[in-house]
Amino acid sequence: MDTDNKENCNECETEHHHGHSSSKMIFKIEKSMIKTAFYTLIFLSLIEIIAYYGFFKNIPNFFSKYGYYLIFLVISIVINSVAIWHIKAYKHVFSCTTGMMVGMTIGMTSGFSIGLIVGATNGMFIGSLAGIIIGMIVGGYVGNCCGIMGIMEGIMAGLMGGLMGAMTSIMTLNDNLAIFVPILMISIVVIIVGLAIMIYEEEVKKRTDIHYHGFEFLPFITVNFIITLMLTFLMIYGPRSFLFG
Repeated sequence: MDTDNKENCNECETEHHHGHSSSKMIFKIEKSMIKTAFYTLIFLSLIEIIAYYGFFKNIPNFFSKYGYYLIFLVISIVINSVAIWHIKAYKHVFSCTTGMMVGMTIGMTSGFSIGLIVGATNGMFIGSLAGIIIGMIVGGYVGNCCGIMGIMEGIMAGLMGGLMGAMTSIMTLNDNLAIFVPILMISIVVIIVGLAIMIYEEEVKKRTDIHYHGFEFLPFITVNFIITLMLTFLMIYGPRSFLFG
């Protein structure tokens, strides 16, 4: 009887130890993610300010045409890239079902947000093209955690999200688009937070051994820098629909 009690106590202690270690690891990852998001947001905002004074300050009505949407471009890139950072921190942890959900969600949010913002300044064609390219690449990349099914889900969601984002901009162009964009950005944040909770509840919480695999900060912020500058110059100097004159 005493032996059984000792074994039960040992099992409880082991479970408690694993749970404590898991919580510490989760806290470490979330703390690191928040710091990464903050530094990336500050860095990209500074880049946009420098680009404005270096290239764009002589453009008439710059803020009303482009500046407002460039703010949301930076926010969108930070939100989606940090979500990718968070997912890749748990590399090789996800089941097939969760991996498919991850690919679909990030493919949609990245494609939709980029398509929406570029579409608001350049029109349906360029907005769709930017949204599709980024959405499909990003969706496929994060969906590869569970093989070809996750990749396919991510690619399909990126395709649909990119088209729908640009289409939304054109459809609301003369109907409070400037108000609609922040509402949609908040909705995307809610979806990504829900995805993070789902990952924790469905995968991380059930595992006793979690290994941390983040990104190095310099390559991460370099990729964000390149994407931000490319999209910024596309929005300002790229081809645009006849709707924009």
